[in-house]
Amino acid sequence: MKLLDQLSKKISEYFEFTSHSTSFTTEILAGISTFLALSYIFVVNPSILGEGGFNKSAVLFATIIASASMTILMGIWAKKPLVLAPGMEMNAYVAFYVINQLGFTWQAALGAVFWSGILCLILTLSTIRISIINAIPNKMKAALSLCVGVFLCLIALKITNVLSYNGVQLAGLGILFSPTAYVLYFGTAVILILSKFKIRGAVLISIILSTIFANFVGLGTTSADKITISADMLSAINQLDLSVIFDPKMLNVILVLFLVDFYGSVAKFIGLTRNTSIVDKDGTFPKMKEALTVDSIGTVLGSLLGTTSIITYVESKVGIGEGGRTGLTAVVCGLLMLGFIALSPLVSLVPVVATTGALIFVGITLLPSKDELKAYSKVELITVLLMVATVIYTFAIDKALLIGFLGYIGGLVFSGRAKEVDKYMILSTILLLIGTIIQLL
Repeated sequence: MKLLDQLSKKISEYFEFTSHSTSFTTEILAGISTFLALSYIFVVNPSILGEGGFNKSAVLFATIIASASMTILMGIWAKKPLVLAPGMEMNAYVAFYVINQLGFTWQAALGAVFWSGILCLILTLSTIRISIINAIPNKMKAALSLCVGVFLCLIALKITNVLSYNGVQLAGLGILFSPTAYVLYFGTAVILILSKFKIRGAVLISIILSTIFANFVGLGTTSADKITISADMLSAINQLDLSVIFDPKMLNVILVLFLVDFYGSVAKFIGLTRNTSIVDKDGTFPKMKEALTVDSIGTVLGSLLGTTSIITYVESKVGIGEGGRTGLTAVVCGLLMLGFIALSPLVSLVPVVATTGALIFVGITLLPSKDELKAYSKVELITVLLMVATVIYTFAIDKALLIGFLGYIGGLVFSGRAKEVDKYMILSTILLLIGTIIQLL
């Protein structure tokens, strides 16, 4: 008993319970709540990447191990109640655009993920990351988030044939009333209703109910989709193709994966912890470099294990809302993630169409608020609308980014403020332009 008391005291001191006005009970409950809020990713990620030719069993294993290990590291090293897992915006981009549209193999796609993570890690360990982040104005970062949100919604509409695409170009409306469309509407409605009443695990509950509904309308999984606890789980380890760094046509892919991961993490760190004891009284984020390093290492590890970019999840706000203020919240969540391996056979029962409601919901959460949009000038709003139109028409985020960057730089130049254009902004624009031209050749 005395040994247990000593251990409890050391844990309390290490995570600084007193300064954060928290307790073991609060931190543990916060960790459980966060796990329930994001556990849907263990179902969605194999389904989405499976559409790109990945082995679902391998993806599930990689998702669990990469997410759990990085979440626990975030808790122990950075001491933050932030959790990590494969980003929905990245897995959809890789499966439906990089693989299905551009024609790259899943091994090549993982190679791109790896190099984007290495780039993130190098710039995080140097002072360059702050300079690059500061180069892009907040409005443009919000526009990037908006484009990613729209892209996720398009994925759901494409999977269910509500929108019809000819290759990567929008052909028009598809079939609005069909079994797949009904599953989409049902899943989205369930999440919105549950979220309205602040029910924990709303996304996971929606996927479960959508799976039942999908089977009812004849859209269940087949034997080919079966996930098992077997050697297949290890089949994607170290299978990435690192030679893609020499393929000019992969330039834009690496850059997009890098930008989404690079800017998204900082925005989440600040947004999730604002007005809490997690940050200092002056608003600074202690151990920011450690947290960003964990985020970057996660992407590299994920690619080596067989999944797409690992990012900090907005669902961390659930645990923070429950009072979680220290890294113990993340450690508890990470340990619960490891237990998901035992549920592997159940994941096989979920068809990809049952995840479309989750894609719509996550996409909506990335859209800017009305107050944010009110701050935009007419020129800025036009630029954002052009970016959204580009995403819809071309089914590509990189081209939307190019339009946005060109619009922003052009606006400064034509308004006589050319000196305000940052060199890092120009560099990003040039790289996107080169990548787009290469793809057209």
